[in-house]
This record gives sequence, structure tokens and C-alpha cells, in this order.
Amino acid sequence: MTLDTESFNYSRFITHLRVLLVRLLRNKHHKSGELDGSLLGFMKIKYNHAYDTAERIATYLHSKKGWTLNSDDEFYLVLHIWRVTSRQEK
Repeated sequence: MTLDTESFNYSRFITHLRVLLVRLLRNKHHKSGELDGSLLGFMKIKYNHAYDTAERIATYLHSKKGWTLNSDDEFYLVLHIWRVTSRQEK
């Protein structure tokens, strides 16, 4: 898959990744639970490919840096992955 690096969705995805990584680098963890936990379960079912990709990213970050993403982080990562891969602007 080729991503449109000029799209709005790509820009939002990169911005989300930057904010997430800077927060993790600074060891500032968000409290989990701001979102209803069932939302991540819904995303897992509805957007399975994006969820699997987010899980691979979370596993990579944990194995390389020891960082653990909470359910809110994973939810937003799934959302942005889905947007950038499924909603390419025409």
C-alpha cells in the first residue's frame, strides 16, 4: 500500500505519532480510562487490519523501549491508522 504523504489524514497520523512518541520519551503517561473500554473492542472487530497494525506497533515499542501503550493510546492509534489507510483524499 502506498500512502498519500500529502493528504490531511497522513498529516494527522504523523502528528499523532509524534505526540505519542514525545510523551513516551518524556515518560509522561496518560491515565487510561478516559474512553469507554468497549470502544477498543469495537475497533478490533470493525477495523481488524488497523487494529493488528497498531498491535504490531505497540509490540515493537514494548520490545525496543519497554513502553506500554494504554487502551486509549491504542484506540487513537487504530483510528489514525484506519483513516490514513482507508480514507485517502481524492
